[in-house]
Amino acid sequence: MKKILVPVDFSNHTDITCRYAIEFAKPYGAEIRLFHTYFDQIIIADTSFPDTLDMSTIYNEELMKEIFRQAERNMAELEEKLQVLIKKENITNVEFTSQVTGGEIEHELGEICKEFHPDLVVMGSTGKGNNLNVWGKVSTFIIDNAKVPVITVPEIKNFHGFQTIMLVADLSEGNAATIEDMFSLFSPFSFRIKVVHFNTRSKQTDEFVRMKTLQLKFGKEEKANLIDFEVVEIEDDNQKAVDQYVIDHHVDVIAFQPHKHSLLYLFFTKKITKKNLYAANVPLLAIPAKA
Repeated sequence: MKKILVPVDFSNHTDITCRYAIEFAKPYGAEIRLFHTYFDQIIIADTSFPDTLDMSTIYNEELMKEIFRQAERNMAELEEKLQVLIKKENITNVEFTSQVTGGEIEHELGEICKEFHPDLVVMGSTGKGNNLNVWGKVSTFIIDNAKVPVITVPEIKNFHGFQTIMLVADLSEGNAATIEDMFSLFSPFSFRIKVVHFNTRSKQTDEFVRMKTLQLKFGKEEKANLIDFEVVEIEDDNQKAVDQYVIDHHVDVIAFQPHKHSLLYLFFTKKITKKNLYAANVPLLAIPAKA
């Protein structure tokens, strides 16, 4: 891993997001690119203007310049804070670069990914003012469209580490490749993967067969106590079952492979932007399927 992209909005949430990026960057000696996009147009609807003037959109250049200057000041302050942090912790192999741009945020994030070619994206799951409707949609957009792993970090106080990583498996053919990607991504760390399938349908024995098939592909890793496999039966409350598993097994990260039209996507990914997986209050790791 050489490059980590960190979209930021300068909220209080930014500090813990950057901490996760730093922890990932340390063993790899990776570059961290801090990236901020501000909306660069103001739309004012005012019926008091004469009909002869097209004033449906007013672009206030001076205000936009001030917004840009403020964004640059915020970025400089963040960079300075992080430089002080890594110097204090004697982290010498992590480099920070930054970029501030104006535009529509989803478009600009797509462009920076094409330009920077990150190996990992780390971002907050909520934005300034806990605005789930804006930043939550952005994080979901990145998860759905990025071709690299994406970690979304909830607003937690401390870095939890990567000791226990739960993979929510839909038992599709792509799960084996996802597990291999996880072993590669977390290779510098001491970790254990718990592959879990939440069985929400009664009397579905094929889930156990497919889990066993997946398990047999990782016999060596299982013997080394690096991974285990489990089907969890759910009778009533899906959210309660997920939350309880996270608590009981001290899960530090929840990993999943986003599929827009699969059961996994319907049960987990769509609800990420609303309440369910966010409610687990641990970082989420989306690992895209290989092309």
